[in-house]
Amino acid sequence: MFKDSLELIKSGIGTAFPCAAVAIGVDDKIFARDFFGYRQIQPTTLSLTENSLFDLASLSKLVATTMVALKFIEEGKLKLSDKIGFFLDNTGNFGDCEILHLLTHTSGITAGIPLFDELKNRDVALFRILNSNKCGEPGEDVLYSCMGYIVLQHILEKVGNEPLDKLAEKYVFSPLKMNSTCYNPTNKDLLVATECYPHNGEWATGHVHDENAYFLGGVSGNAGVFANLDDMISFAIMCSRKGVAKDDDIYLSKEIFDLAIKNYTPDKKESRGLGFQLKGVQISPMGELMSTGSYGHTGFTGTSFYTDYETGLWGILLTNAVHYGRNNRNKYFTIRRKFYDTIITEYKNLRSDDL
Repeated sequence: MFKDSLELIKSGIGTAFPCAAVAIGVDDKIFARDFFGYRQIQPTTLSLTENSLFDLASLSKLVATTMVALKFIEEGKLKLSDKIGFFLDNTGNFGDCEILHLLTHTSGITAGIPLFDELKNRDVALFRILNSNKCGEPGEDVLYSCMGYIVLQHILEKVGNEPLDKLAEKYVFSPLKMNSTCYNPTNKDLLVATECYPHNGEWATGHVHDENAYFLGGVSGNAGVFANLDDMISFAIMCSRKGVAKDDDIYLSKEIFDLAIKNYTPDKKESRGLGFQLKGVQISPMGELMSTGSYGHTGFTGTSFYTDYETGLWGILLTNAVHYGRNNRNKYFTIRRKFYDTIITEYKNLRSDDL
């Protein structure tokens, strides 16, 4: 079952990425679950296991930060129309920015600032971000912004009165039975290797790959979550069931989940829901064949997860593409697009045979 999809991923081992963990399913039905390759090639070769933890990179935005925000919206602690000044004393150049703008990447906050290189003290990171130059007016267009998600982190921590890692454990990982998912993992023997940093020649393996997230202590709104395949399957099941967890508990109400996958930017550079990347008319990392409105996210290290809107078919592709260097990722991009196209094709063929 899903032989072509798995063969495609297997073909990328050794060139596009050293290892991959793959799962495909619908609702709580798992059709394929497999592991390929080595979790580390350099400086020594280490095998991939079922328990290996992948650095989710920007997929953390969806799995942790976004979900905490959605839970706060559901509980009435946060509104999409709230301006950031309602929570933050200093808003710098972004006093008109709303929670909606942060979640849809329409805040006008710059995509990235090398905080790890510019700053000596991480306590001034928020001030630096909010006093950066505008890249546009709030709501004007989509500009994918890690910096905007760091601002969102500070707001969530103020609302929840706890750091983001504690909030994520309380509101996401524990309820969804993602028992191995965490920030700052302590068991280094489980970690899938990432990259040798270009800026200092040191291996990032052992801590979060994203330089800014590492500078911020490993817990950041834009990156920092580590998860194994089975925990991501739990997350995918909830997304496929639009808020219903694998144990049939209501994790998010259907109204809130539908709100999250609504397309707020259909006429802009990217189609964006609340934290979710969406399939619109624009070119998408999820390929060509997933239906309009399909939803998920990617991560810089080589991770991705998408759910098809029409069928509920979900695919998870966890790799460490950056282990071969960030300039090698085009090989991974090609396979990623083909993977999501192939799972749709194979699933439709199975359905025609009365799966």
